[in-house]
Parts: sequence; structure tokens; C-alpha cells
Amino acid sequence: MAGTILEIDGVRVEREETPASAAELAQVMKEAHDAGRSMVAVGGGTKLHLGNPPRSAQLAVRTGRLRGVVEYEPSNLTVSASAGTTLQELQDTLRAKNQFLPLDPPHADRATLGGLVACNTSGPIRFRYGTARDMLIGIRIAHADGTQTKAGGKLVKNVTGYDMCKLYAGSLGTLGIFSELTFKVQPRPEAIATVMLACSSFRAALEATQTILRADLTPDALEALNGKAFEMLTGDACRAPWVLLLRFGEADAAVRWQVDRMRGIAHASGTTVLNVLGMQESEEFWEQAVSARERSRGGEELLLKCSVLYQSAPETERRMVEMGERWQAHTLLFCHAGNHVIYGRYEWPDAGRAADELLRAIAELRRHCSYVGGHVVVEKVRLDVKQRLDVWGYQAQALELMRGIKKQFDPKGLLNPGRFVGGI
Repeated sequence: MAGTILEIDGVRVEREETPASAAELAQVMKEAHDAGRSMVAVGGGTKLHLGNPPRSAQLAVRTGRLRGVVEYEPSNLTVSASAGTTLQELQDTLRAKNQFLPLDPPHADRATLGGLVACNTSGPIRFRYGTARDMLIGIRIAHADGTQTKAGGKLVKNVTGYDMCKLYAGSLGTLGIFSELTFKVQPRPEAIATVMLACSSFRAALEATQTILRADLTPDALEALNGKAFEMLTGDACRAPWVLLLRFGEADAAVRWQVDRMRGIAHASGTTVLNVLGMQESEEFWEQAVSARERSRGGEELLLKCSVLYQSAPETERRMVEMGERWQAHTLLFCHAGNHVIYGRYEWPDAGRAADELLRAIAELRRHCSYVGGHVVVEKVRLDVKQRLDVWGYQAQALELMRGIKKQFDPKGLLNPGRFVGGI
């Protein structure tokens, strides 16, 4: 299909193809490779904002027709599906057997399985279950020249040698385009409950998290939101500077015991329990919560992801707050409290911030995070700023390794050129 149909960070796509099978995908890629055309894989389009601007995007390979469950073995807790299948479609299939794939990224109704793995996307329940990389056990993939390969398998314990699935997960479509993926799945919890705790500060939320973990509780998710983020999510006024959210999902008796235990911990520590949600309320709440940090409300926006160690998290949060205050921005902070990944969403009504000002602030935050052993990824920012930095911000040693792998898998540099770390 010819025509201009997509634009990625100001770069117009010249043509798109929508292959309906793995063989068609391989043929489309071979023809593009032989003609020297750059290729960009597009699933549900929920992560097109992620990454550097592409150097070129001549062909968009849409995976929407590569769809459906290929093989499902409930007794083995494994499922194989085509790459263009949405997460919601897969979850609906698994639900019939009281199972689920423990991934809760934003926009599950549009996010495709191939896109989720390519971006290694996850959500709050990564605390218990891990990311897409941890659940992936097998793949079929087409490389830039149309060669099809597979890695892993369809049984949890049948992988020997190098686990190539781990290499492809998170590579942002720079090494190949998935046609099929196999995952290990989990039984659906019998009950789910959510406990909301008011905290006097971010440090207090982190300390409460440590107390909870020492109490041998097993939450699926541990999320901390500042008051503005909580208000945006719920629509209710929030007097607490921070709110700690705990989700428990297990057998009904285990969930009730943990909720009661949480009430006791909160009472003993002087923390206030704001609310406790039951099964249906919890499911509805977390459906909204997983997409909250990407919810656009108009105006200009900046979304940062800061990954740091526990001891550095309070100082990092302080610097993120000060950055928003300097800009007079509406600052929403979301934290995976169990592993100290902090998302900062900054919003202001117009494009009044100069590019140099934004770049200086991002550089300052990166220097701090690098000094304390962490790093900063710029997930969203306006184009004139994005064109002047590497949004990933990784160190040189890792970059050289990635470049070597890219050269082996895609010597012509045709797959998603420029969008990954260091302009790979």
C-alpha cells in the first residue's frame, strides 16, 4: 500500500505493508533489504513516542494482521501467539482457563505482544512477576534480510545454551521483527485487594515499603504516587503528600490475612489507611492506574524515567520536584516503590520553556543519577529538544557492546535506524 501514512518524530514514512503471515513478513523485509529501504515495525502504536528520532523510516511494517493464539497448553502454563495480537485479546483467551499473562502495561487494548517484548514494557505488577523479558520463553523472528529464525521453545524448561529471547526483548525492533512469541503464564488470583496508605513524604513511603517487605507480605505491586498524581488518577482531592498503593492477589484467605496485617502495620507505625478496595474495585482501579503516567491533558509535557538505588531515591525525588518548581510545572511523580524507578511527568500550558533550559535540567538530573549509579531515560519531550540529545543516556561501555551486536544482526542498519541507544 503506497502513500504517506505515518510520521514518527517528524520523519514521514513513505510506504506501509501489512503482512498476514510469517512468510509474507519475511518476503516484505527481504524486498526492502535488497532495495536498501529502512524499516520500522509498528504494532498498536502505543510506544511510537519512545526512542530517538529515526534517521530514516521508508517502510512501516505493520503487524496488525499477524494476529491470534497459535497454541495454548493450559496444563503446561504456556501460550504462543502471533506478534500482532493485542494483550487484551490474549488475556481474554487465558481468562477462559482462569489464567493470565502477568503484564499490565499502558493501553492493553491496543498494545501488541510484539511491541510489548520489543520495548520490554511492564507495569506495577512487575514487582512480583517481572517484565516481558522474564515471561518470554520462545520467539520466531524475521531479520532485516528476510531470514527467519527461532529461539527458545514452547516448554518452560527446554532452553539450552544462550537464551536469545533475552537479547531480542527490549531491542526496540533494531535486530528483527517478531512474528510469533511464546510465554509462560500464571493462574489468575482467586482474590485481589488494594490498600492505600497516606505518607508524609517520599522518604516515608520508601520506609513504609521496607517495613512491609520485612513483614513477609507478598504484594503484586508497590506503587508510590505524589498527591498531584493521585488526584489526577482518582479525581479526588488528596491531602497526603504521597500515597503508597499495595495490590495483593492470591487465594482469598491469604489476601484477607495480608490486608488485616497491613492494617496492623499501619496502626503501629502511625500511618493512615486511606482506603481498601475489593476485587472488582481493584481491577477497575489498576486498569486506570497503569496508564496514568502517560495520560496527556494538553499543553506541553515531559516524561522522565529515573532508575536509582534505594539510598539515592529521596535525593533524586527532591531534585525532580525542584526541577518542576523552577518551570512552574504541574509535577506528577509515580514510583515503582519496590525497585525505585521514578517517573516524573511535567506539564505546563504552553511551549514557553526554551530548549536550552530543558536540556540543561535533563543534563543536571542525568549527572546526579549517573553519580549515584543510576540513569535517566527521556520517554517524552518535544521534538526540538529530542533532536539534541540521546533520550536513552546509557554509558559508553554498554553502547559499544550494543553497536557490535547491531552490526552482526543488521549490517546495513535498516531496522529502526537511529532510534535506539546511541543512535543505533
